[in-house]
Amino acid sequence: MALSLIALPLIGLLAGPTAAPPANDARSAVVCVRAVQGPRPLTFSGELVGKRPQPGAFKLPLRPAGQDICNTLLRSKVAEWRLEVTSSGFTACALPPPEFGSRLYYRAKVSARGLKCEPIGKYPIGNWKP
Repeated sequence: MALSLIALPLIGLLAGPTAAPPANDARSAVVCVRAVQGPRPLTFSGELVGKRPQPGAFKLPLRPAGQDICNTLLRSKVAEWRLEVTSSGFTACALPPPEFGSRLYYRAKVSARGLKCEPIGKYPIGNWKP
């Protein structure tokens, strides 16, 4: 009888639903840039700037068909993200560093006055709420 009392709780633990480990969304952010049709090609780039060279730098061409180009950024304790949109002949458009745990959307446009970037949306990633 004592054996069955010990075995029942163990069977319940083994047969019960297993909780998935919590997502660590607070360690990452997603930044997306949408190019508006313009006369010049645009490039979305980013790098971790710190005391030593850091991994994770990227350079992505933007497509002017209104398609979002996204990149996932990971948090670093020793460096900060520097994000920008560039086009030849214009001053780069700097994007502010993201809040981790969020997905940010920007619109980039080249006009006769220059390169302009503006935020168009911010959403939480997964279960994490800022």
